[in-house]
Amino acid sequence: MKTLPNMPMLKPAATLFVAASLLATSSVAALAQTSTDVTVMNGDRAVPATVVIPDGDGPFPAVVMNHGHGGGRQEGGGFERLANALAEAGLATIRMDFAGVGDSTSPWTDQTLDSMVSDSDASRDYLVENYPVDPDKLGILGYSMGGRVTLTIVEADDNPYKAVGLLAPSADPGKDLALMLAGSEDEYERLYAEAEEQGYADYTTQYGQEQQLSLAWFDGMLDSIPLDGDRAYTGPMLIVSGDKDNVIPADQIADVAAAYPEASSVIVPEADHGYGFYSDQPEVSALVENSFADFFSSNL
Repeated sequence: MKTLPNMPMLKPAATLFVAASLLATSSVAALAQTSTDVTVMNGDRAVPATVVIPDGDGPFPAVVMNHGHGGGRQEGGGFERLANALAEAGLATIRMDFAGVGDSTSPWTDQTLDSMVSDSDASRDYLVENYPVDPDKLGILGYSMGGRVTLTIVEADDNPYKAVGLLAPSADPGKDLALMLAGSEDEYERLYAEAEEQGYADYTTQYGQEQQLSLAWFDGMLDSIPLDGDRAYTGPMLIVSGDKDNVIPADQIADVAAAYPEASSVIVPEADHGYGFYSDQPEVSALVENSFADFFSSNL
């Protein structure tokens, strides 16, 4: 197992519970960088994306960033800061808006687990084809629902990724996820029946977002069991979670760590499911950013 710089050697699946100030002081030489908004064509779907490239000649190692459910590629500014931290560590990134969120012109009904996987893969291919990145040094990072997308991708036979970062990954059986989002079995059954009747269900998140979850979205989630079966991916992995996250609970994080026993883990003090993306928590933000920057720069 590879550990974070300046950290004590741990046994596989051990967890680092560290003060935010510890990694906030890690010294990474700041590099100039270029951020460009692009459109990735994935078939007929236009996928808005942002590419961040460090200054220099390259080729650079690169990380694909998958956002959470309804969050969009900015994630309240948190994904922008994270991409900048990765660029400062010499890593290129691409992050995209899945259908129905951010700058996407596709309707919410186009968003399914399969479409998110496909948009992530198309964005990776766009990055490799158009920018000075090393196709043999690719990493992938997923936050919340983006973690489910990431786990689905890295367990595929043609997975090209050499390092995986997970921030509070959604990894329980998809039926459990749908029940959690619905809030109860009765409400889930109501939403599913509505989706069967009209092709989608009108759903309002706990944050007030209005979404149209298609029947294909529900069925894709029901088929999704990320931790089921044998593991195809055996490379470096970092799992970051918060001690106050009540959306992705500690037992779900423990299940991911058990499924990938060689993974390293960091628990972020005072972090809820927003991880400083949607609140002013500089120490939480610094620990998240530096944890992933150190991990990917060490493993790509």
